[in-house]
Amino acid sequence: MTEKIKNSKPIPVKVILVGDSGVGKTSMISRYLNQLKEHIDSTVTTSYYTKLEIIENYKLNFHIWDTVGQEQFRSLNSLFFKDAQICLMVYDITREDSFTSIKDYWYEAVLANGLEGVIFGVAGNKNDLYMNEKVDKEEVRDFCNEINATFRFTSATQNICIDELFKELGKKYVNSDFIKELEPEYFAKNSRNGSFQLEESDLKNKKRKKKCC
Repeated sequence: MTEKIKNSKPIPVKVILVGDSGVGKTSMISRYLNQLKEHIDSTVTTSYYTKLEIIENYKLNFHIWDTVGQEQFRSLNSLFFKDAQICLMVYDITREDSFTSIKDYWYEAVLANGLEGVIFGVAGNKNDLYMNEKVDKEEVRDFCNEINATFRFTSATQNICIDELFKELGKKYVNSDFIKELEPEYFAKNSRNGSFQLEESDLKNKKRKKKCC
């Protein structure tokens, strides 16, 4: 017997993609949205997309932000890290420096500016070029285990594991403290009017992670 969807109105989930310029963030999003073009220019401004998913009987509305990878624009990205529940960090398997940037910059930047408990994923993109791989797999796996990140090799060109990775991150979300904190409000609103009316503003009051001085 099929279980009923738990919420009539989709829960907004902010997803950010970060990583150096040229690693394929925009191509991955385009493939996920079934909009992949033959040629995609480097992103010079942060872009925004949405996609509905039903994961473990929760209706989610992924609000996906494609951030800019160029170093001269990095300071602007922190504005888009706010309120993100999911962060997918992307590197190019043929460029060792792109993975180093994830460890040395992107992960720390999201921690410093994002929500407490943000869910991390790591994509080793351009896996169709595996014969030119320059990044040590064990180093990547050790890093992902250390930060509790979901890791997959992906390819926008060959449509490898992109859908699966987004859905795995969605599963982490519906089993996280983010969804647990919504449950009391969800049941209360359902008992009153039979529908779930969660607004994005309800998600923006979550306490941010603070660094000790």
